[in-house]
Amino acid sequence: MIDSDQPKYGAWPYILPFMAFMLVSMFEPRFPDQNEDGLPPEILQQAQENPDSPALSEADTYALTERRQLANQFFLTYGFKVLLTTGLLIFFWRIYSKQFPFSTSWLSVVVGAVGIVVWVGLCHLGIESALIGWFQVEDISMRSHFNPFAQIPEDWQLYLFLAIRFFGLVIMVPICEELLLRGLLMRYIESPDWWTISLGRLSFRTMLVAPMYGLATHPTEALAAVAWFSLVTWLVHRTGKFWDAVIAHAITNLLLGLYVCVFSQWQLW
Repeated sequence: MIDSDQPKYGAWPYILPFMAFMLVSMFEPRFPDQNEDGLPPEILQQAQENPDSPALSEADTYALTERRQLANQFFLTYGFKVLLTTGLLIFFWRIYSKQFPFSTSWLSVVVGAVGIVVWVGLCHLGIESALIGWFQVEDISMRSHFNPFAQIPEDWQLYLFLAIRFFGLVIMVPICEELLLRGLLMRYIESPDWWTISLGRLSFRTMLVAPMYGLATHPTEALAAVAWFSLVTWLVHRTGKFWDAVIAHAITNLLLGLYVCVFSQWQLW
């Protein structure tokens, strides 16, 4: 049941968490190749086993130092992003819980599981990458392509990073992105009194906003984004439950994170 009272602070509780997430993301270093500095695999393995090995040349040592510095920068930046965004979500939580009392359906789990098949399958077609190469357009993805297993030498730091990364991927991102898209944007397009609009009663015109949003925010994964956001929009239209979108989003992201780590598909996260 949608709370019809205008939310305190207006639309800002729905905008600020996602805005903070995106702004801090701009400062994350990118790793466009798992071994962008050309270090041979045996050198990387040797450096991980014995960073002070005399067999490492001065150039190799310099390149490894550069990689570690970038890894530390990414670690700190991503950690700050999670801390800031989560802090904003906690600060405004009463507003969200009043607008959307927690309620889910079993269908959200099914859609989340189907979603990972749709996302990975369409991404691996490589259509977007082919078009980018064909038109000679620079890669506009904000993905870091960060491989923590190769970039983080310390085990404790690696496990801490993975815990933070999966927290962001599975909990923080689904909540802040769905709040912006379905909590505010789609309802605002439906009516200026957006806080009174039920998600189960959105018009077809308004529901088209979700795949368009997916296309705009995931240009290098356009087909997957359009299909996935359409699927979750169908789910929410059917159930009318905001938290169904969050649960489906979280399950897809969890399975995607596991897939990325197991099969080293770092370009997908």
